Amino acid sequence: MMKHMAHPRCRAGPAIWRTTGGAVAVMALVSGCSTGTPPDDPRSPGSDSAALRVETVAGADRLDETTRTELEGAVGDVLSTYVVGAFLDDFPRQDFVRSFESFTSGAARTAARDIDQLTAARVQDATAVRATDLEARLSFLTQGRTVHGGTATVHFAFEATMEDGTTRPLVLDGRFLLDAEDGTWSIFGYDVALDDGAPLDAESAP
Repeated sequence: MMKHMAHPRCRAGPAIWRTTGGAVAVMALVSGCSTGTPPDDPRSPGSDSAALRVETVAGADRLDETTRTELEGAVGDVLSTYVVGAFLDDFPRQDFVRSFESFTSGAARTAARDIDQLTAARVQDATAVRATDLEARLSFLTQGRTVHGGTATVHFAFEATMEDGTTRPLVLDGRFLLDAEDGTWSIFGYDVALDDGAPLDAESAP
């Protein structure tokens, strides 16, 4: 498990869905800041990637529904920006450092050293990568009605299409630590593990 403890942006990326009591409802499509006709269901046939689903599981008991929805949207923006930069976007490519623009400066410097654990850099020669499952369970740190930070426990699964036409799974599990300062959310720490589907080396028995 790779560990590091150290104004929402609008980016092109997967739609954000919010789950409440098992029901799922469209919140927003992170694709610029325009408002207008709601996008098609990103999970419908022909869609390339799964939607990002966010669910608050702790820390928002004293918050009203509107505030909770705004928090989920803001954190969803941060996570979506990371997911697009780290695992989606155009392939093949070699530049993954920009994946960390949602991180604090200190966390971004550390993340750059952990780039193989935090991005699709291991499959940089892929022709395409799509998200197959994006889930985030949010816990917020509150004092009264003020939210100071939170944790996103994530399960992010992707499928990379390689040059020879084969596919390769990528699964990121763990948590991201989030800080809220003056209404702006950012990632200041992480504790994650990336499984790229590669077989483990096995020592031969004596």
